[in-house]
Amino acid sequence: MKFRIKAPLAILAALAIAPLSLVSNAQEIDFMVVDYDAPGMGDWWKLLVEKYNTEAEGTLVPRSVSAGHYYEQLLIQAASGAGPDVLTVNPNNLGELLAAGYVLPLDSFIEQSDLRDAIVPGGWDSLTVDGTTYALPITGRTLQLIYNSCHFEEAGLDGPPTSLDEIMEYAEALTQTDESGRVTRYGMNLVNANEDPTYETLLMLTLAHGGSFSDEDGNFTLDTQPAIDALTYFKAIYDSGVVPQGMSETDLRALFATGGSSMTIDGQWQFPFIEQNNPENFDCYQTAGHPWDGPATGGVNMALAISADSDNPEAAWEFISMAASDDLQSQFSDYSPYIPYGVNALSDEQLAARPYLIPYVESSGSAHPIAIPGHADQFNEIWPIVVDAVLLTLRDNVPPEEALAIAQQQLEDCCS
Repeated sequence: MKFRIKAPLAILAALAIAPLSLVSNAQEIDFMVVDYDAPGMGDWWKLLVEKYNTEAEGTLVPRSVSAGHYYEQLLIQAASGAGPDVLTVNPNNLGELLAAGYVLPLDSFIEQSDLRDAIVPGGWDSLTVDGTTYALPITGRTLQLIYNSCHFEEAGLDGPPTSLDEIMEYAEALTQTDESGRVTRYGMNLVNANEDPTYETLLMLTLAHGGSFSDEDGNFTLDTQPAIDALTYFKAIYDSGVVPQGMSETDLRALFATGGSSMTIDGQWQFPFIEQNNPENFDCYQTAGHPWDGPATGGVNMALAISADSDNPEAAWEFISMAASDDLQSQFSDYSPYIPYGVNALSDEQLAARPYLIPYVESSGSAHPIAIPGHADQFNEIWPIVVDAVLLTLRDNVPPEEALAIAQQQLEDCCS
């Protein structure tokens, strides 16, 4: 893999005369983080920084960067030699950072601290390359079934569906139309617009049919029977009229939250949104595990790593390890809608107060990564190809096997 960074000379010059807080200091480390001053997750980061600055011998200085500019700024600063000691990463960008030689292996730190067992089993997997671990998982997510139990009761349905066949049956029973035949309530949300969540929809359905998008060696498998069966099912439910067609993921979430659809497969962050927009019916909304055998999609979406250029890797590790402490982990869900990766991070009392989190907690360690293993740093090239294949079938009625054969060839040409 070739690694190239292009940055305006003015930016690099500005970084060369960075303020004192960016200059290496034996007593000071710095942490590049997304939206440090934002409410919610930013408040948890502040607790972590305060803990370190109170209990450790060194001082940590946060660098707040907006989500939209984080990765660009990280690469620019790394190239200039002004990179942070501690950085946030995810499985999708880890490969590129490793190719640049920018991330420090953590195995010796992990083993010395006995921290390996403090993380949910499976949490390290997507951050380990060729047997070496490069980051500590902080947050993760999966997608699970969320349903409106009040709609279920109206339709005479007992409990959530447990298979794809039942999903179809329930969605048909829950869909309502007016006298003109116009749908007034959809039975199910299923993202099918021209955007990357549609890629994950097909991946979920492929897992449900016993397949994936690649084999164990990283070879693409879009043209295999499980993917074909998945797109065939996708087309059937799309044509049945029980799911909105072409609506964006954002609009689908709003539709579900306000009672315009009865089921969705989404993350736990949907619940605060429902509570804000439909508080009178909030108690109607419940979760269940994903309705198929095999893993959910998702996994780690934020982890902490140490720069290979850090002058103080021991101090940086002390900061990272504090993020996995019982103290910080037990407070995590008070600030973030994501799932922490600490073992027993959520107490029985916290889960009793928010029982909708239980399926997410139970599935976080075994989730199938969204990006194709071995091709994580090519995600932005891959997802449009997969989505184009989905839309060829859904909108243009191209047979699934033909649409996926086209995608398979394009993936082999661009990304093998």
